[in-house]
Amino acid sequence: MVDKETGEAIAGCSVYLEGTEFGTSTASNGYYRLDRMPRGNYNLVFSMISYKEIKRRVALENEASVLYENARLERAPIQMPAVEVSSRRIEFEQEVTASSFRIDKEALKHIPVMVERDLFRTLMTLPGVTFVSDFTSALYVRGGSPDQNLVLLDNMVLYNPFHFGGFLSTFMIDAVESVEFLTGGFPVRYGNRLSAVLDVESVDPEPLGGYLSTSLLATEGAVWGRLGKFGGIVTARRTYFDKVIPIFLDFDFPYYFYDIHGKGSWRVTPKTRIEGTFFNTKDKLDLADQNIPIGAGWENRLITLRLIQELGDPWVFKSWIGWSGYMAHMQFSDILSDTNRIDDLSLRSMLVRAGETSTFEAGSEVSYTRFIYKTDAEPFATYNIEGRPLYSSLYLSWRYKPLPVFLFQAGGRLSFYYGSYPDTLRDSLTGDVLGVDTLIRRDLQPELRLSAKYFLTADDAFNLSVGNFYQNLAMIMPQGGRIPTNFWIPVFGKYEPQQAIHIIAGYEHLFADGSRARIEPYYKHYPYLLVFNEELDIADATGNIFSPGAGRAWGADFSIEKASGNLTGWVSYSLAFSRFISDTLEFYTNFDRRHNLNVLGTYDLGKNWRVNAHFTFASGMPYAGTLGRYRMWYWDPVRQEWRYQWMTIEADRNSLRFPAYHRLDIGASKAWEFRWGTLTVRADIINLYNHKNVMLYYYDLSNEPPVQRSVNMIPLFPSVGVEVRF
Repeated sequence: MVDKETGEAIAGCSVYLEGTEFGTSTASNGYYRLDRMPRGNYNLVFSMISYKEIKRRVALENEASVLYENARLERAPIQMPAVEVSSRRIEFEQEVTASSFRIDKEALKHIPVMVERDLFRTLMTLPGVTFVSDFTSALYVRGGSPDQNLVLLDNMVLYNPFHFGGFLSTFMIDAVESVEFLTGGFPVRYGNRLSAVLDVESVDPEPLGGYLSTSLLATEGAVWGRLGKFGGIVTARRTYFDKVIPIFLDFDFPYYFYDIHGKGSWRVTPKTRIEGTFFNTKDKLDLADQNIPIGAGWENRLITLRLIQELGDPWVFKSWIGWSGYMAHMQFSDILSDTNRIDDLSLRSMLVRAGETSTFEAGSEVSYTRFIYKTDAEPFATYNIEGRPLYSSLYLSWRYKPLPVFLFQAGGRLSFYYGSYPDTLRDSLTGDVLGVDTLIRRDLQPELRLSAKYFLTADDAFNLSVGNFYQNLAMIMPQGGRIPTNFWIPVFGKYEPQQAIHIIAGYEHLFADGSRARIEPYYKHYPYLLVFNEELDIADATGNIFSPGAGRAWGADFSIEKASGNLTGWVSYSLAFSRFISDTLEFYTNFDRRHNLNVLGTYDLGKNWRVNAHFTFASGMPYAGTLGRYRMWYWDPVRQEWRYQWMTIEADRNSLRFPAYHRLDIGASKAWEFRWGTLTVRADIINLYNHKNVMLYYYDLSNEPPVQRSVNMIPLFPSVGVEVRF
């Protein structure tokens, strides 16, 4: 299955016998396989979003008949509903879909959006996903922190793809071909993370085109094209929060970010393709000229090269080599400075044999990473945590459908982690440096995962998924991640790799129009977990930077989606619990939210008019606050009198709750089509009724008694935007 104009293989194309239950979808190499079809005359249908549908009359003389039907699909205006229904039906029948959400390029353009089309803001509305504030796009999935999520771009790791501000993520929609988001129980091809996987594929370059979009928040543009066997696309974006926010908040906010995402492809032969990806994002915040002397910046860079080699139906070999870098820096006046740098060089390969009832996959991964975390807190302490760990793994996976009503996927992964870290030896009394020792860590990590699906009826299925997971790095997140600059370090010294066990059950129903309803209870056990020690003694940071312990998270996710018609959207609700267990106490995590509700909808009014709305309700998050204060009297021998000082009474850790969060966003868009392209104008209003959602509390000590005040999140915020597409 290939594109008629470019010759590129088409993955995910629906292939089925019209009027029957026999169907499949093409693999990443464009191949498909249909087995054990009954004799007779049929229409063989090829359908794919943004392509013209093809029907061919075929005759099967017996069940052993073999068809060799190739197709070259021609691009056409989108006819999403019919194609989407058949694609979802095939996915429902042939894959274990527990805790799995797939969004392709065209679907991303038709989901409800606020201000900008955005991937992470969409993911934040899915069941099982929690957010901590409007000022970060970090995803907290089923009781896991953001560092427990594996984020991949073209199979290379991105360490911190979250922009400060929450409006926009690092991914621009027109640079994305497809997205797979796994909120638990993910297959063995993914490793070194505990909670979730976000697997993003860059778009395949199309014939010459481009677009330019601008709004109150950002300007974004792209250009793409093909020349023979070569193709490429470059997208770029730059925000201007530093120019707009002072207008609405009467506060100078010297912050901006930019994104650059490019991809090139070369079809060497009909069966060999080479692709390259470049990705760069940068955030910059500088409050040096304000009353708050804070500066911060962080940056992601990624370069990867991929080889796709078709070895003959149905075998495909893929290999990636690439570098992923992350740099972060935070400066508080001249008192405190934090710096983090990661350089990750990785090689990954996989061999896949895809069939209708059985799919075999084997793969390997080798990653050599340099970590540097440095803190300067003069004159109190200065320390470095450095490491150069080597991570390698092998995995095998098998998906098999032995019966029409039963499907399972089983896999095993064996990983080896080796790390050497310099450890500074100091005199216990004077603190003088005595020398440097080298700490060696070796860990063998076996992982087993099993998922199964049982069909109760043609439209109803029960899913079950279990597995164990390891993670060899952790994130330093002050104040529960409400400060968006995050720092990564590998496990070292006395700290062990983090571990998790997933148990997920679920029921799903597929409606005739492709809509879907799901219920998924889950339980996650963390035998070993690392959290940032908020009572860190910076004089001995390497020895107490983390608080080792255990944890558990449990709950249930509910969702119902309407996928076709003039009105589309979904409703999701999560009931969630997340607790950390140390040697001495057990408490709710900083990101524990009991209830999360999202209601999204887009209505097509016709004549290229669309309106959308998004309502969010989330119960309050926990925090450790002050309950009261008292006078502590003491004798002052100098003044020869009794004096007192105020002492605070602190609540138990995370025993208090912020008020509930809720917000309504609305938007509308209108498109005009011309011979040269399309002009689209849109308008959005964030937080329509201007609800004051609390981010944190502080005490105003200029009053007596001190008055508790709040720092609130985004107020009512209107925005307009214009997009030109040619």
